[in-house]
Amino acid sequence: MWGVCVPGALEEAGGLKCIVTWMLGGLLLAGGPTGQAEPPPPKAFEIKASRYRYEPSILEVTEGDRVVLTLRSADTTHGIEIPEFKVKAVVPKGGAPVTVEFMASKAGTFPFACSEYCGSGHRQMKGRLVVAERGR
Repeated sequence: MWGVCVPGALEEAGGLKCIVTWMLGGLLLAGGPTGQAEPPPPKAFEIKASRYRYEPSILEVTEGDRVVLTLRSADTTHGIEIPEFKVKAVVPKGGAPVTVEFMASKAGTFPFACSEYCGSGHRQMKGRLVVAERGR
């Protein structure tokens, strides 16, 4: 019963039963446990790392997006580091996939680079994560 739970009526209404009724009613009215729609799927990218580049080298997402990167090496051991989002992973030679996930929590352009020495062109192995501001 919805109308039974009023301040001071907990003892008469059965205490816990009254509280649970209110909680369930709140969930039903709100549309679920959080009252929000399902979150959008993550922005996923398949990235090939090879001497001395990433393909693609420019990744575009929107502020607040969950980002999933799946990296594979085409030749030797590489890595990826995006300092702004505390992302760092080693991409082993042999093509085994490495997946990293993070939240693009702020807008801007953020460089990323190879974090494992991969040869004479290592310093040129770079890319950019472009995070567009979410419309308010």
